[in-house]
Amino acid sequence: MKSFLINLKGRIWFVPSVYSLLSLIMAFVTIMIDYYWAASMKEYLPSFMMTKIDLAQTVLGTIAGSLLTMTTFTFSTVMVVLTTYSSQFSPRALKHFVNDKKTVRGLGVFMGGFIYSITTLLFMRDTPNEEYVIAAFFGVVYAVVCLAYFAYFIHHVATSIQISSLIGRLEKDAMKIVKFYKELQQNNVVQEHKKDPGRFLNKKEVCSKKSGFLQFVDFKGLLEFTEKNGLFIDFETKVGNFIRKGQPLYTIYSQKESIEDLSEYLSFGSERMGKYDLEFSLQRISEIAVRAVSPSINDPNTARDCIRYLGVLLGETAELNDGHLTMMDKDTEPRVRIPFFEFDRMLYKSYYQIVHYAKQDISVILALLEAMVIIQKEMPEGRQEAVYSFHEYILQNINKEEMHKWDLQILNEKISELEGEMK
Repeated sequence: MKSFLINLKGRIWFVPSVYSLLSLIMAFVTIMIDYYWAASMKEYLPSFMMTKIDLAQTVLGTIAGSLLTMTTFTFSTVMVVLTTYSSQFSPRALKHFVNDKKTVRGLGVFMGGFIYSITTLLFMRDTPNEEYVIAAFFGVVYAVVCLAYFAYFIHHVATSIQISSLIGRLEKDAMKIVKFYKELQQNNVVQEHKKDPGRFLNKKEVCSKKSGFLQFVDFKGLLEFTEKNGLFIDFETKVGNFIRKGQPLYTIYSQKESIEDLSEYLSFGSERMGKYDLEFSLQRISEIAVRAVSPSINDPNTARDCIRYLGVLLGETAELNDGHLTMMDKDTEPRVRIPFFEFDRMLYKSYYQIVHYAKQDISVILALLEAMVIIQKEMPEGRQEAVYSFHEYILQNINKEEMHKWDLQILNEKISELEGEMK
């Protein structure tokens, strides 16, 4: 159920549909009040809240047409932003804007206002005792709210399309994932090598029924399920990996023959999901840097910002251990084991494309070395060697003899700073 809700919230139509449904309910409530209780409520309400039906129909018709135009403009704006994201930043960043709460709420508010206005207009009739209604007053209030939100939406779009704002939000999202896995590691055990559970009599290997990315694992729900049924689940792959149909996905260990279905605790899809996939969150920032150093865009300063943010994020992963995460139940019995992180692999995947495409740009090379210094300051001694080794990979295609003395001087300073951190 949790994986279903996460996928549902990721759909651009979900929030506008909820707002539209609430507006429809509001419209029917207003209609019922106007039809049955408007006459009796007239003496208790301010006079400006009550309008004649002719005026109410005119006002609601005007509001409905205006909000429909506003909704159309909003959809057009969203499509322009999505095109900009795809062409200049990264196709993987599209979903970040589509799933943004402010964006989908804006669409929901405008669509809801139109539905309220057109619905009350459709069912507006002369009431049994009076020709005064309150539907127009609520329509005007809703229109004012929509107008205010429209101004806020334009400001939000203007801010969102700025590359610095996008990188900052991606970094913030990635930091949330790092924090999530840090908390998960605190209450469980991470081991470099797998250990045979041993105490179970039956073993059943489960293969994937379709091809796609493992987007999500409900760790909490899976732990409760395995504890209740006395199982041990050993995953062969981690969140974010591509699984082909028929590939082993996990192994179920039990005391009796098990036919348990764990599909409700997993989510597969044709694309990766950034909510729990740390490598994918790093990749989105890395792709922006790669686009920035391309000849068509040629924006090395954006690439330098991305590189530094990646360095900060990789430095924050210092507390995440390499190996397999084993989740324990209340009695400290192992119940779920899943591949965790490999720092060397995350470091390589975050920067290798940038290294390849920006090897002739000294400003980007210097930024990469700065990032290595940032990472190394946070790394334990066992991982500092990997960071130092990666800096040699960065410099392997640089011919120092052909460099200008100013470039060479700054480059040597960065290398010396990195070597100083190793001591």
